[in-house]
Formats: sequence, C-alpha cells, structure tokens
Amino acid sequence: MFKLVGFFGGEMLILRLLLLTMLAVSLASCGTFVPSLRDWPNNLTDAQSEEMVQAIVRAVRCELRNAVTTAVNDDLASAKVNGDKPYSDFLDNWGAEVALTLTIVEKSTVGPNGDWTPPARGSSVFTLGGSVSLSSQATRIEKMNFFYTMRELYLRPGQTCDFDRDPTKGSLLVTSDLKIASLLSSRITSVALGQTPAPAPGRQNVLSHEVAFQIVSTGNLNLGWTLARANINPNGGPLFSASRDRTHDLLVTFGPLDKAQLGQSLIAIAEQSHFTSQITSGVSNGLNSALRQ
Repeated sequence: MFKLVGFFGGEMLILRLLLLTMLAVSLASCGTFVPSLRDWPNNLTDAQSEEMVQAIVRAVRCELRNAVTTAVNDDLASAKVNGDKPYSDFLDNWGAEVALTLTIVEKSTVGPNGDWTPPARGSSVFTLGGSVSLSSQATRIEKMNFFYTMRELYLRPGQTCDFDRDPTKGSLLVTSDLKIASLLSSRITSVALGQTPAPAPGRQNVLSHEVAFQIVSTGNLNLGWTLARANINPNGGPLFSASRDRTHDLLVTFGPLDKAQLGQSLIAIAEQSHFTSQITSGVSNGLNSALRQ
C-alpha cells in the first residue's frame, strides 16, 4: 500500500498555497462584482460613468437635431431651386423613439493544473496529476428610452446643437458619425423621385436606424513552476484569463405621432416595430457575447 508522504507539508503545502492565491486573485478581478460602465482608468467612481452616459445622451440628441434639420433644409432648398413643392412635410407630424442600451460582461477564469511525484518506492514511479477550473461572470445591462417630436428636434435659424466628440468620454457613440441624416434624406428623396408614395398612416410609415459598437478585450497569464517533486501548470496553457465585453447599442425609430395620445408617442405599428427591434437586438447581442465565451 502506497502512502502520500508529506502531502500536507513541504512542496504540497507550497502547491496548495499557490493554488489558493491564484483563485483569490482571479475572483477579485472580473466577474464577481457589478461591472463599471466605463473602462479603466476612468471606472473608479459613479460620477465618471455618469459623465459618459450624459455625453452619449447629448451626442445622440444633437445628432438627431442636426440630422432632421439637414434633411428638411436640403429638401426646402431643392424645392426652392426647382420651383417644386417640399417633400419633407410629412415629418411635421412625426416623432422619434430612441433606445440606448449599454451592456457590459466581465468574465475571469483560472485553470491551473499540475502533477506531483512522490519519492519512488522500488522500481515503480507514481505520479499524481490534477487540475482545477473556476470561472465567474458578471453582466450589467442598462437601458434608457427617450422620445422626441420632429418639431422639437428641428433647429430654427440661429439655433445650433454642438457637442464635444471627445474620445475620453468612453463611447464610440460620442465620437462617431451615426449616419442618421442619410436615412431621412433617402426617404425624402424616394418620395421626390416618385419611387415611393408620400408617407400616410399605414404599415410602411416606419423608419428604423440602429448602431451598435462592441469592443472585446481579453488578457491571459501563463505561468509555470517546477519544484523538486511537483510541477504547476506544466502544459503551459492559460493559467488565468480575464475578458471585458461592452456593447453600446443605439436604436432610433421614426414614425407618425399618435393623435390619440396627444402626440406623445408614435402610432401603434411604429411602437411595435421599435419594441420588436429591441428584442431582436438583445437576442443578437446575447448570442454574440455567448459565442465569444
């Protein structure tokens, strides 16, 4: 009968301490706390996260205002030059439903393995091998919804809506051109060219625009120890890994105002389209995050 001599002392004690230390370090990093909305080093306070959210909201609002104003003014200028009627009149009774979704997923995994060879007895050599795998994941999803009428968004002469495209604000929704104006202009142009009828109450009166930025960062730590009778992580695989997956998703749905609601919401078909798009986007983002695990 073979005895594991010194299992609780010497090298095995060192091995156990190392394993416990690595587990503690991994759990203290990613996946066991509610993730911050912002990345390091601007993730230490709630005020920094609030600063990013407000920067996104202001950027989106200004993008909408500038897009609506550009699309309408270009149409009015074209009508004046060509002696034609404006084709953007339908926007007077339209609105915009906006959904902002911030999703952050943090995960850490520790998977050490090792083997231990006790003193040989006779001609036989005994080796004890084992591995440990432990992972933790934390997900944070924050959603914000806004509603604007086109008349509220349109900038009158002398009005401006500017914002700082500062990359330190922490979101590509702030620094990027969201291409909202092209959607509105395309719809107006299609009417002007006679390719589509002017919008009237009906199923076709919904315009949807979605922009999503996903950034995934990962890090691995590969370490190994060779002792007299024990090897820790001898295979050279990742001993510790951590990842942070953040998605900033913007969904804008344009449609006619609901007169029954005094113009404070879109008509039912537009609201339903907006809701369906949110569900589809959530499922898609969830699948993409799962595939990266």
